[in-house]
Amino acid sequence: MNDKQHIKSHMERQRELVYLAALLHDIGKFYQRADKSFADKKNEMSEDVLQLANDICPLHKENNFGHQHNLWTAQFLKEIEPILNKIPDFTQNAFDDIQDNIYRLAAYHHKPNSELQALISLADWWSAGIERRKRLEVEEDDNLSIIKWGNRRNKHIPLYSIFNKINNGNHNSAFGLKALSIDEEGFFPSKIEKKEDGISQEKYAALWKQFKEEIEKLPTDSFDIFSEGLIYLLKKYTWCIPSNTTDMENVSLFEHLKTTAAFADCLYLYEQENPDDFVFSNNRLTIKENVKPVILLGGDLSGIQKFIYNIASRKAAVSLKGRSFYLQLLIDSIIQRIISHENIKATLSHVVYSSGGKFYMLLPNTDNVKNAIANLKVEVENELWEKHHGQLIVNIDFVPFAYNNKERKIDFENDKHETVTNQPIGELWKALADKLVVQKNQKFKTLLNNKFSDLFEVQPVNKDAKVCAVTGIESDECVAIDPKEEIKTYVLPIVRKQAELGKTLKDADCILTHLYNEESSYLNTRSKSNIAIFSVSNYLFDEKELKKIDDEDLRQITSADTCRVRWINNTSFLDPDIKGNNLSYGFQFYGGNEQAKNSKNELKTFEELADKSYFGVLRMDVDNLGAIFIKGLPDEDKSFSAYSTLSFMLEYFFSGYLNTIRKRDNFINDVNIIYSGGDDVFAVGKWNKLIEFAEAIRSDFKKFVGRNDISISGGIAIVGDKFPIAKAAEMAGDAESAAKKFGPEKNAFNMFGETISWGKEFEFVKDYKSQFVELCDEKGENMPRSILHRIMTFADMKKRGEISYVWNTAYFLKRFSSGKSDKIKSFCRNLSTELIELPRNYELIALAARWTELELKKRNNV
Repeated sequence: MNDKQHIKSHMERQRELVYLAALLHDIGKFYQRADKSFADKKNEMSEDVLQLANDICPLHKENNFGHQHNLWTAQFLKEIEPILNKIPDFTQNAFDDIQDNIYRLAAYHHKPNSELQALISLADWWSAGIERRKRLEVEEDDNLSIIKWGNRRNKHIPLYSIFNKINNGNHNSAFGLKALSIDEEGFFPSKIEKKEDGISQEKYAALWKQFKEEIEKLPTDSFDIFSEGLIYLLKKYTWCIPSNTTDMENVSLFEHLKTTAAFADCLYLYEQENPDDFVFSNNRLTIKENVKPVILLGGDLSGIQKFIYNIASRKAAVSLKGRSFYLQLLIDSIIQRIISHENIKATLSHVVYSSGGKFYMLLPNTDNVKNAIANLKVEVENELWEKHHGQLIVNIDFVPFAYNNKERKIDFENDKHETVTNQPIGELWKALADKLVVQKNQKFKTLLNNKFSDLFEVQPVNKDAKVCAVTGIESDECVAIDPKEEIKTYVLPIVRKQAELGKTLKDADCILTHLYNEESSYLNTRSKSNIAIFSVSNYLFDEKELKKIDDEDLRQITSADTCRVRWINNTSFLDPDIKGNNLSYGFQFYGGNEQAKNSKNELKTFEELADKSYFGVLRMDVDNLGAIFIKGLPDEDKSFSAYSTLSFMLEYFFSGYLNTIRKRDNFINDVNIIYSGGDDVFAVGKWNKLIEFAEAIRSDFKKFVGRNDISISGGIAIVGDKFPIAKAAEMAGDAESAAKKFGPEKNAFNMFGETISWGKEFEFVKDYKSQFVELCDEKGENMPRSILHRIMTFADMKKRGEISYVWNTAYFLKRFSSGKSDKIKSFCRNLSTELIELPRNYELIALAARWTELELKKRNNV
């Protein structure tokens, strides 16, 4: 090995140490809350760790040790030393004379005595958004909370919801301690009004025990494989733990660990390239003025709606679900290409957010990284053009920035390469969003230079070319989407792959991905489906199929350190029965992997979902989410880990928990989630069940955020079962847009062309619908259904400005009830009163009448 190679190898190992130390720097908070106190001789602390207190724990004014969690961090690392020693080239001794071993880097971040230790301190501050040298963690102070938590507050205070304080809110919901899952039990936060509503050492101890048992199962074939599995394990067990029970009680420990690790890695790599931009003095590391060592990278996939919804034939609608899932794989593949690039070599910790066709990452602001991003961007643009001919565009851009510790603000570079100083973090996100919008308005800019003829010149087409039934693109590569059909439907090869994805996703338990340039014929014959995107091969397996693969064969296939197994919506990801060389394990949430099936265990067609009635298309998303991200959090709560927590919570609900709602008995056979992620939903199904599904989403989202003013609006299109899905999706989009215009607070739902508030109006309409249905039932009062049409007519008269609608209503209802049962007479009197007292009720009761009309038609068709 020559000197250059030796230096590179040393730097790589040092980078690994810094990253892992930063990732685990506060793991002691978890351990400490599960253990006896520092003064209790029955705690888990070894004698040599206890002796470190003077070295790593700053003293409070009362001469008490502060930041005692550092000791438990050191204790944890000592306990997992046998595991770390299994990782090739990562052997470290616990307490030898090496200045910057893993123990010192992780545990000394509050009293650093080396530049690398100070670098992790700096990353910690950047992640938390506070200057901890000025605001120490007061673990014994009881005066910072209304609730008297006692002198062990850190063991009792739960993770308060990140939604509590948004838009100057003052709510008090918090999550319990539980391993991450999408099960309904324990999913929602609860109100915290007294100490007993919090958590306890016993609950922490039980969760810690589970965590320690699972860490033994992590693969140690390489550092990358171990650290990637560790990310998922930390997410599973520390998502529900407050990062700091003094000033970060609404930020999860996981998000703080993750963003600290990302910042530490970015700062380390930037310093290696630009050592003169840093100053290490008095055991503190600072950056010089106008230096911006980190970039916030953003990616935004354009054309999602047209790609999913705009299919050219009803027959080809079978690929709808597969096309949605394909977009998720596309974003995942881009992230994997960025992470794995030889000049970047980032980790999943660098991904701040990835959902809804968007992703954000923290990366070092080095020339190597920026050049790599520029090259990857061109490669992605070219491949998307080759496969999708302009239907999909990925906009990628970044903003260089630095966290100003003194002002607790952000300094960043604007689009004119000028420095903007002392800005809240929300302005950084806005600056990146603005750059991505500019890119969106300059589509094909690179391609115009490289592929001018492809864009503007007529291309020769083979005489045997066919038109793809889904995309409408003419090509001589079209193949039959189902060769067994007598009358064949032809599509592009990529479209058939997408259709296969949709069909097999219903039975898939996990995704195996790797960065091979060629697909594995061995895996092709054993997986349920496979597709390659940007040189990333994706194979769908069910659990039994994956376990059938011979161990030796799997080891041969997974010889690269980029092979991953991700369990879909299942956080029990460390299965000892599946093992290959350099194979990492994890999980991912995906909205709608399971779909309604018919009696033959096949996916239901749209006609089968409609069930001889009407077919519904639903679209919903969170109201004013952009404003929430930019301005919603109070200034004292704005931090990268807080934003990361907010992003995760949205992902948790929309990508994860919505699957649990759909599995309920009243939805599982009638509703399919086509897309759910980020903050929005696209679902199809039986029209009346879809209205109930929308109501359930709204109700559970309200419970999840713990307040009324963070809301979700939506709209539904109700059509015949043979209506073109593309047009129905457009109508649902129009209905959703109408709901968004209901008022500044929105919080509305549009159905049958009428927008109503989710609050009292929806319940009012639903109640009248139920009364109409009950009274009009042939087995009950058998009230003539003509009343439904007359109510709708009077509402139309009101909309047209005809004054006579009031007395026409009163006259009709009086005559209509004449000679009817007492129950109908009473109903008509109440109805007349409701209409006269509040004119808005005309629209609402007419909507109930329209709803009833379809409900009764459905009954008659059964």
